[in-house]
Amino acid sequence: MGKRFFVCIFFVLSTIICFGQIDIDKIRSDYSVAVKDKKLCENNLKTLESGAKTATEQGYLAAYEILWAKHKNNPFTKLSQFKKGKNRLESVISKNKDNIDLHFIRWSVQTHAPSFLDYHKDRLVDKNFLVQNLKKLPSQEGKKIIFKYLKEANSYLKGDHVFTKDELAELSK
Repeated sequence: MGKRFFVCIFFVLSTIICFGQIDIDKIRSDYSVAVKDKKLCENNLKTLESGAKTATEQGYLAAYEILWAKHKNNPFTKLSQFKKGKNRLESVISKNKDNIDLHFIRWSVQTHAPSFLDYHKDRLVDKNFLVQNLKKLPSQEGKKIIFKYLKEANSYLKGDHVFTKDELAELSK
C-alpha cells in the first residue's frame, strides 16, 4: 500500500514538473513568426513570463517583450515596451556572456531595430560570436533554427554585417 502511494505521488509530481517546463526549441522556432503573429507572440510571452528560469528562457522573454512592442499601437507604449525588453536582455547578457542564444537574440533585435532607437552597437560582436560558437549549442534543433534565421537574414544585410560563404559554412557545422 505504501509503495503504491509513493509511486502515485512520484507520477503526479513529475507530471506537474514536466508541464511547467518551457519547450525552448518551440520558442526559438516561433520567434521569427511572432513578429507578425500577435496571438502567438502574446501566448509565448505569457508562457515565458510565468515560467522563464534559465538564462536562455530569460533571454527569449526579453525578445518576446521586444516583439510585443511591435503589436502595440501607441508610440510611447511601443518605446516603453521595447526598453523593458532591451533592459532585460542586456541584464541577462551581462550575467551570461557566453550564452549563444542571448547573442543571437541581441543580434536579431539590433539588426531589425529602427536606427532612431540607437540599439545597434553590438551587431558585429554578436555576429562574430555566433560564427565562432553556434556549433557549441547543445540543441541540434536549436542550431538548425538559428542557422536558418541567420542565413535568411543574410539577403538583406549590408557591408560587414553580411555573413560570408566561409562564415555561413562555419555556422552550418
